[in-house]
Amino acid sequence: MSGFDTAAVHAAACEPPCNEPAAAPIYAAAGWTFRSLDEVDAVYEGRAHGTVYGGSGGPNHELLENLLASLHDAQACVVTGSGMSALAVTLLALGSARSRVVASHDVYGNTTRLLGDLERFGVRVEHGDLVDRSSVESLLAQPAQFVIVETISNPRLRVADVAWLAQRAHACGAWLVVDNTMATPYHCRPLALGADLVVESLTKFIGGHHDVVCGAVAGSQKLVEPIRVLAGRLGVVGSPFEAWLAARSCSTLGLRLGRSSKGALEIARWLQGRREVHKVHYPGLEPARDAASQTLSNGFGSVVSFELAPERAAVNRFLAALRHLTLVLSFGGVATTLSHPATSSHRALTQQQRQALGIHDGFLRLSVGIEEPEDVIADLERGLAALA
Repeated sequence: MSGFDTAAVHAAACEPPCNEPAAAPIYAAAGWTFRSLDEVDAVYEGRAHGTVYGGSGGPNHELLENLLASLHDAQACVVTGSGMSALAVTLLALGSARSRVVASHDVYGNTTRLLGDLERFGVRVEHGDLVDRSSVESLLAQPAQFVIVETISNPRLRVADVAWLAQRAHACGAWLVVDNTMATPYHCRPLALGADLVVESLTKFIGGHHDVVCGAVAGSQKLVEPIRVLAGRLGVVGSPFEAWLAARSCSTLGLRLGRSSKGALEIARWLQGRREVHKVHYPGLEPARDAASQTLSNGFGSVVSFELAPERAAVNRFLAALRHLTLVLSFGGVATTLSHPATSSHRALTQQQRQALGIHDGFLRLSVGIEEPEDVIADLERGLAALA
């Protein structure tokens, strides 16, 4: 009979069931056992299907990667610990110190900061309006390695013509990398429009419940495999539990976004009629609607941005009057939330940079959830009444 300590280490075992679980299990293992050195070689060399080390991903990551590759009709996908790590490892794996990167001037604030970090290592970054065709022609008149754009920009919600951008990027020798976080594959599949790589922050709509931090990049096998190798080397693949949560949420993605994008359009139209609201940004409103329809499908997204008077005190009065809507420095959950880009996502930009983007103290981003739109509108009305 084994000693107590030996039993405590080795007795936790059971016979594998003959049937499959209805939900994928969580493989919370950093290390994996091998029966021989020959099996180690076979797994490393891809002759046998197995897992080497949790830091390079495991079955939960593989399951999520297969799922996202299917949703994006991609050859390959790699899951990382966050949306920003997905973009960072993409640029590090495929770029060089002499890379020229052309990026939209109104990308997510952290993307701007990441590109600024890369400039310290010799990467040349140029920002411009990638929605305006004349601006694109000027920026891509000389060779580049990457063109980076968001399907729906955060937080101004401008929609890129991904198909046309792909043509222009390829003409100057660049890869088009599309951050599809605002749209998700439900509203847009950039690879089908000609993009080379698509990045998703799974933390947002795909995760959908504010309980996961995860990211992914998908594309051709040729481009994704170097990214996968570097992600494992850097240890940025994330935990199996996060991958499990993201995969769980994908099953309801169409249901959630179908409902929330429909509600967002109704709320955006209501906000347009309010005198307290100076401007409403939403791809489903005119004059942006027709152009947005060239890139988006199944609606126009679940985020609405709107502008109040550019006064911090007024925004605080508005927030204090709300009963259900909360200030959350993220988006994409099943509950409707508000965010204030000037003090969160774009906080680290200079005031001059924020002003150039039209992001002032009265600029708010509304992430519409799955509640009845009339209840969200009633709460917004309470907030706006506090500004009278």
